[in-house]
Amino acid sequence: MELEGSLETFDRRFRAGNRESYAADLFSNPLGSDRIPGLAESEARIGRITGNAGYQLNLGTLTADAHADVGAGWLGLSLGVTDNITVFGRIPLVRSRVQTILGLDPTSANAGLNPGTTDQLTFLSNMDAALATLSAKLAAGDYDADPSQRALAEATLADATALRADLFGLLADPSTGSPVLPTTSSTAGVALTARITTLQATLANNLSVPGFTLMPALPDSPVTETELDQTLSDPAGPVAVQLGESRVTFRGDAELGASLTVVDNWDRSVQRGGFRAAISGLVRFPTGRRERPDDPLDIGTGDGQTDIQLDAIGDVGRGPLGARISGTYVMQRPSNILKRVASPDQPFAGPDRLAQVRRDPGEILVVSARPFYRLARTVALHAGVEHWSHGSDGYTYVSGNELPGIDPNLLTQDSEANATLLSVGITYSNPGRLRPGGTGLPVDASWSYERVLRASGRVPNSHAVRARFRMYFAVW
Repeated sequence: MELEGSLETFDRRFRAGNRESYAADLFSNPLGSDRIPGLAESEARIGRITGNAGYQLNLGTLTADAHADVGAGWLGLSLGVTDNITVFGRIPLVRSRVQTILGLDPTSANAGLNPGTTDQLTFLSNMDAALATLSAKLAAGDYDADPSQRALAEATLADATALRADLFGLLADPSTGSPVLPTTSSTAGVALTARITTLQATLANNLSVPGFTLMPALPDSPVTETELDQTLSDPAGPVAVQLGESRVTFRGDAELGASLTVVDNWDRSVQRGGFRAAISGLVRFPTGRRERPDDPLDIGTGDGQTDIQLDAIGDVGRGPLGARISGTYVMQRPSNILKRVASPDQPFAGPDRLAQVRRDPGEILVVSARPFYRLARTVALHAGVEHWSHGSDGYTYVSGNELPGIDPNLLTQDSEANATLLSVGITYSNPGRLRPGGTGLPVDASWSYERVLRASGRVPNSHAVRARFRMYFAVW
C-alpha cells in the first residue's frame, strides 16, 4: 500500500528561458485588442468612422500578480503476482488554487465604458429618421432640378448609410457592440463627434433635412479598475472570464500498470550495494478535470487525455555510494477538449472563440540521475538532476465546430517545452522480513524538495515538496 503527497507552489514562470510573473499574459501597456481580441472589430469600425485606419483602444496599463499552489494526495495499491512481476494502480486527489490580483492605471487611457444601448438607440433612431427623409426626397425628385445637389444627396445617403452601419455595430448591436468607447475628449471621440456634426450640417443646410440633432453617448472618463473587472467578468458580456481566485478540488488522473524486475542483486551479501533494474508500463486515464476555458490562469486536476507511459529504472552502488538512473517515455493520446481558440497572449478571448478542438499532445521524454549516500543500510541522503522535454501540441477543429478565419494552431504557441530540475531528499527503506533473517514490517519512506533550475516554453518556476510512504504485507 502506498500513500504519497506533494505540494507545489509558484508565482513566476519561465518563458523562452527567462523568468517572469506567472500572470505575465495579463500584463498589457496599453490594454486593448492585444489582450482582448474581441476589441479588434470595434477598433476597425472606429478607424473607418474617424478616418484613422491604425486606431487602437487604450484602456490604460494593466498589471497583474498571481500565486498558485497545487497539492496532491495519492493512494496506491500494488500486488506482487510473482517474485518479478507486480501490477499496480494509483489514484490522486488534487487541490489547485490560483490567486490573481489585477491593477489598472488609466493615466494613458483613451476609452471608457459604453454608457449603454438606451441612449445609443435613441440617437440611431434620430439618424434613421433623417436618412429616411433624405431617401424619400431623392425618390420624389426633390433634387432633380439641380444635378450637383442631387449628386450631393446621393453621395451623402451612401456615406451616411455606411456610417450608420458602423455606428450600430459599434454602439448597440447585441452581437458586436463594444463594451468600451472613445472618451468625449479623446482624439477619436472628437473626430467621431465631428464626423456626425458635419453630416448633420450637410443634411440641414444643403439638403433641407432638418431634425437630426442628437449625438451618440460617449463616456466622459476612462474606465476604472472596478469597471474593467466587471466588464471582463460579466457572464453576459463579450469577454466573460473568471478573475480573482480559482480553487478546484477533484480527483486527478488515475493510473494502472505493471512492472518487471529484470535484475535484483541489491544488498544480497554483507557488502552493501550491487545492481538492480526494472521496467514498467502504465496507462494514465483522463479521470481528472481540465482547466476552465473561461479562466486564463486556472489549473485543472488532470490533462484530459489518455497517456501510455514506459519507464526503465536502474540502481547501481558499492558500499555507501550509489545512484539511481531512470528514463521515461510518455505517449499522450489525442482527445477532444473545449477551448477558447486564441493564443496564450490573448487571455481575454471571449465566448465567441469557444469551440471543441482535437488536441494531439506532444510526447514527453524524461531522464534523471540521483546519486545517493547511505548513512546506514536503511537510510540514504540523495540529490538529483532531471531533464524533461515536451513536444509541440497539434490542434484541429472537431467537425462542425470551425471558427471562420481563426487558426486552431494558435493554441500551439509555446507548447513545446523542456526543463531541468534539481532535487535533494532522504530515503528510509527497510525490507524487514522480506529478506532472509529480517524481521518487522517491510516499509519504505522518502521526503524530497525539488525546484526548476531552467526551462524553455511556458513552465512554472515551481518549488515542490514530496513525501511517500509504502508498507508491504503478505496476501498469499
